Parts: sequence; structure tokens; C-alpha cells
Amino acid sequence: MSQLTDGEIISRCKLDSRDKILDIGGSMKQREGIDVDTLVDIIRPEEAPYGPSDLKAKNFIKVDITREKLPFKKNEFDFCLCTHTLEDLSTPFLAIEEMSRVAKRGLIVTPSMGNDMVFSHLDTTNWLTGARRVPGHGHHKWFFVKAGKKLKIMPKNYPILYTSKFHIVDWNGEDEMVFYWEDEIDYEEVLSLKIHDLINEYERYVEKNKEKLVFGKPIFYLDSPIFILKAYLKLLFKKGSGFEEKSAK
Repeated sequence: MSQLTDGEIISRCKLDSRDKILDIGGSMKQREGIDVDTLVDIIRPEEAPYGPSDLKAKNFIKVDITREKLPFKKNEFDFCLCTHTLEDLSTPFLAIEEMSRVAKRGLIVTPSMGNDMVFSHLDTTNWLTGARRVPGHGHHKWFFVKAGKKLKIMPKNYPILYTSKFHIVDWNGEDEMVFYWEDEIDYEEVLSLKIHDLINEYERYVEKNKEKLVFGKPIFYLDSPIFILKAYLKLLFKKGSGFEEKSAK
């Protein structure tokens, strides 16, 4: 869920009580202070694996937004809200096209690229992959960067991020990428088959934001003793979201 409060979104986007609002992918943590007309997700809020809750929107429609078009008319909604969803999808482009089609304007929020490049602390439980550190969140598949009024979208390539040039241990910029759009979402895909083109995009971003980035050696040292102790206590007592997910199955 976005760090922006509902009040901040209402104020920043000038939402009106008469606006018909669509929320894409908000089942995991629903908006309390925004009057959502329709919530679209692949799971119902009542079935959310973490923090299930009763539906707060007026309507719910189950859609796989990576494969299915939205069952709405052009400009049926005044505003579309999509926060911390697109970076998780196997492909975000159909969802973006459909949001442009069914809403007059909207807000997209994802982690900032810099924030999602920072190597995590050591954790033995969240992904059950052993004692290792990963760049950003291991389930994120895309980076989103504002380029003027355009949204640049590029794959999050973990082999590249593990190379020494991108060993980032801290980020002093914005935690989130916040993109407001009207009429349609103007975006650019970085999907070249040449891996060097993607590396060049990463390098340009790092160069542009070098004063906000802190480099280190996350591959060659484990972590601070505090995080190592916490990680192994979680492993000892089988505590952590990875264990909870496994036991739920």
C-alpha cells in the first residue's frame, strides 16, 4: 500500500465525492478513507493471505489484469487508483492500457527504482531461500521511472543487480514513484533483447541519482550482528511470513 494517506491522495488528485473511483489491485489492503466504487483484483479482500477483511468498495470484480480486459466502458470511471500492484505483475502493460481506457485520470504508485535496488537485510524466513540478501523485494518484476510526463517501464533484472556495479546498500531519495495521469497513460517500454541496453538504462539511472545512492559490499559480508541474530531467532522459532505462508498450505 502507498505511503500516501487517503487524505493526501484526495487533496493531491482533487477527488470529489461525486467521482466514480476504480481501484486496481487493492484487495490486500483496502482504502479506508476513499469512497471506492469498484475494486478489481484476482483475489477478494476476504481471501487475502495477509490481513483478510470485508469488502469496503461498493462492488468487487475478479479479473486477472495480466490476461483479461476490464469489463467496463471507455471513461466509465472518473478516477483510477493503482498502488503497489504493477511492479508485482508478470506483465503490466495490458493493465496500463485498460486503465487508460476505462478511466479519465488516475494515480499509479510503485516503489522508486532506487529504493527497490537496495539490498535487503539478511532474512531466512520471508522467501525460505536460505540466508541471503536480495536487491529490493524479490517478488518485484519491474522498475518504474518518471521521465517528464512519461512513465518509463523496464524489467527488474536480478543478475544485473547482483553485479558489483549495482551493489547498493542505501537510498536517500523518495521511497515511492508517484505518477499522476490524465486522459491516457503515456509510457515507454524498455524491452530490448540486448542485455546491454538494459544495463545502460540502469547505469544512466545510477549516474543521475548517484548523490542519493550509497554503495557497499552486500555480497561479501552477511549483515550487522543484530539482523543476523533476528534472522536466526525467526528461523529457530519458525516465525515469519514465509513460515506462515507454508503452514497455510
